[in-house]
Amino acid sequence: MAKSFYLRMAATNLKRDKRMYVPYAISYIIFAAIYFMVITLMTTDGLKNVPSGGTLQALFTFGMIVMSLLTVIFLVYINSFLIKRRKKEFGLYGILGLEKRHVGRIIFDENLILSILSLVFGLISGCVFGNLIFLLLLHTLKVSPDSRFSIPWQAFVFTVVLFAVVFLINTAFNFIQVRLANPIDLLKGEHMGEKKVRFILIKTIAGVILLITAYYMANTVTSGVAAISKFFLAVLLVIAATYLLFQAGSQFVLKRLKARKKFYYKANNFIAVSGMFQRMKQNAAGLATICILSTMVLVTVSTCGALYLGQEDMIHSLNPNDIEVTLQEFLSQEQVNEVTDKIKEEAKKNSVAIEDMYSYHSFSSMVFLINGKLLTYGSKELDKGGSGIDIYGFTQNIQILPLSDYTAVTGDKKTLKENEVILLADDKTAKKLQGNKLGDDFTVKDIITDSKFLQGKNAKVDDIFIVTAEEKSGTKLVGQMFSNPVDNVYASRFIVNMEGKEDKLLDFCQTTKAAIAQFAAGNSKGDAYSTSIQSIYINRLDGYSIYGGLLFLGIFFTIMFVAATVLIIYFKQVSEGYDDRGRYVILQKVGMEDTEVKKTINRQILLVFFLPLAAAILHVMAAKHMILKMLEAFSLTNVSLTTWCIIISCMVFTIVYIIVFRLTAKIYYKIIKFN
Repeated sequence: MAKSFYLRMAATNLKRDKRMYVPYAISYIIFAAIYFMVITLMTTDGLKNVPSGGTLQALFTFGMIVMSLLTVIFLVYINSFLIKRRKKEFGLYGILGLEKRHVGRIIFDENLILSILSLVFGLISGCVFGNLIFLLLLHTLKVSPDSRFSIPWQAFVFTVVLFAVVFLINTAFNFIQVRLANPIDLLKGEHMGEKKVRFILIKTIAGVILLITAYYMANTVTSGVAAISKFFLAVLLVIAATYLLFQAGSQFVLKRLKARKKFYYKANNFIAVSGMFQRMKQNAAGLATICILSTMVLVTVSTCGALYLGQEDMIHSLNPNDIEVTLQEFLSQEQVNEVTDKIKEEAKKNSVAIEDMYSYHSFSSMVFLINGKLLTYGSKELDKGGSGIDIYGFTQNIQILPLSDYTAVTGDKKTLKENEVILLADDKTAKKLQGNKLGDDFTVKDIITDSKFLQGKNAKVDDIFIVTAEEKSGTKLVGQMFSNPVDNVYASRFIVNMEGKEDKLLDFCQTTKAAIAQFAAGNSKGDAYSTSIQSIYINRLDGYSIYGGLLFLGIFFTIMFVAATVLIIYFKQVSEGYDDRGRYVILQKVGMEDTEVKKTINRQILLVFFLPLAAAILHVMAAKHMILKMLEAFSLTNVSLTTWCIIISCMVFTIVYIIVFRLTAKIYYKIIKFN
């Protein structure tokens, strides 16, 4: 048989069934273009001279890995709808004398034509819109480096390889479907729904238990660390529960409705429930998939939006003061003056003004504030009372400093005995503290909630400061609180707040960092690595790269999720229209008017297609607490911002969902109205 015959058959089939293949090709193009642009941003030289460009490209590398997996899953899953729709056609080929290998060849050529054309248009779209995305990314990062957009060869290679894999999987899947069935089965293929659901009650109970477990996990986490560690488990539980409840739970509810004879044996209810019963049995998995994809859209948009809009809050929270210089050594007053002079010298060179600067010595560590007590990791009391408690939800940073430094910074002249301490903590933390004992024999003389140490320029400092009578007392307290005391526990810290132009402040931070590192290497017992400099200006650039990158990845993933969701809804409406057409023709022939038919249709599709949306919104609302805790791990504690991002995301997505529903419902009705 001539090769051109297969190509002509494949081209004719694609043209004839364009109602199904054009939307699939559009989604294919969207996926290819997005993947191409992500690879371009991951490998382009244009981001190398952007501040924190390496971090940004590493973020896109992670996104590429996740996107590769999702792209394969989505396109293979959507392809399964198409093959089911065409089983009758393949069966006719067999009846007319074509062998299975001939049918397989036609499938291969169809997939080849569709894949090549879609991939080419996807690559062209990626090239056309890539420069725009690059410029938008630079604008989002709030930088304007001398960068030019370039398309690396890796973008073409990676994209072609991934979609070649998709092509091979889809072709193999389609061919196996034809090879395993005889022509009679294929003729009935489009009318064969999912197999009868067995163990309905058991699966329904299992789905409810899994969903309650996931919701309980989401609403009982107490820290960002716990939320992130349990998030993926909760997601898996929700996915499993959603599929079980859509498949078995829907059947359970509909059977209960059928058992209510007074309700069921009414004309409208009889038709609606019977239709729903058949529809859910055939399409439960697809509707569950729509629900999961919708949930992914809502979670992605709300979290990425909150991170981007709240980035300044996070940056301020992580950097309560403009600059914090830490040298891991107790410097003498002469050395402190030398460091101070270097900072002032660099400020003068870079034309920035020092608003405030002070220094002190302190020991810092992390403890756990549980039941009003400061407990250290590995302590007997923590091991005894912390069993079953998420201790990372109670982490608290402390700093121990001598009274002389406290007085020098604040001007507050306090007196302390050797075994007395003063605590500095904000109001919220101070209310949690109980008792007046610390360590083995130290007594809390006073708790101060308003101090210069707690009032940063950009945000409040949430550390607990423990003031001791002198350095020797502080060393003793460290030895009592921590199991591995060291000889030199104190570090020297310099707090600097600046005023000036943004670029000058950034230059000042860079030059000061180099000057302090040089001082540390020449004067400290350690080397340059014993110095750390935290600057809000440098960290802001890093933050813009991370949060801007997350925003773009979120947008890319959202487009993919929405495209997949819309396509599945469209295919569901079209395929169900063809499946239901014969049944509704019978209803019309037995006397039902068009208005009654349309009313019946609307009731069913409203229930069926808005059930995934309602379930998705329910999932997101149940996950709100976990989302808030995960964002706390990024130092985003603005609850109202995150809540509004979730609410607005749900509202916008609902509007989009309704528009898609109304458009696809018209197509559905046109198909079944067979007069």
